[in-house]
Amino acid sequence: MTKFKIKMARIETGRVGGQNDDQVRITFRVERGALRFQLPIQLSAADYDDTEIVQAARAILHRTFVELAAQSLNWERSAMDLQRLSGMSRRPRPLHAKSQQAKSQEGSKSQQTKAAHEKTTLPARRR
Repeated sequence: MTKFKIKMARIETGRVGGQNDDQVRITFRVERGALRFQLPIQLSAADYDDTEIVQAARAILHRTFVELAAQSLNWERSAMDLQRLSGMSRRPRPLHAKSQQAKSQEGSKSQQTKAAHEKTTLPARRR
């Protein structure tokens, strides 16, 4: 499995929600394959120096993921559990791609055979 790419997407500053102190919002972009999302971390600008604020936001991001992992721990299923759940599904199953591909290959072979046969047959004589 590939690793997640976690990048700092942007840093925004300003007053948020009528608060008296300046806030800093650091948005992280998380990507892995088709999975992509952004996660903003909001901090008080007065609490951290400019050089420390990114480190603090990374620490909060890490803590957020640790808490998320702890909350979803009981959701984990083994491969056998997932296979059993898949077998219980009452939805009609789509044709497998392999069987569809085999059918399309058979169809193209019969078309090729028919075309080759038409080329080798002589045209009918006109009377």
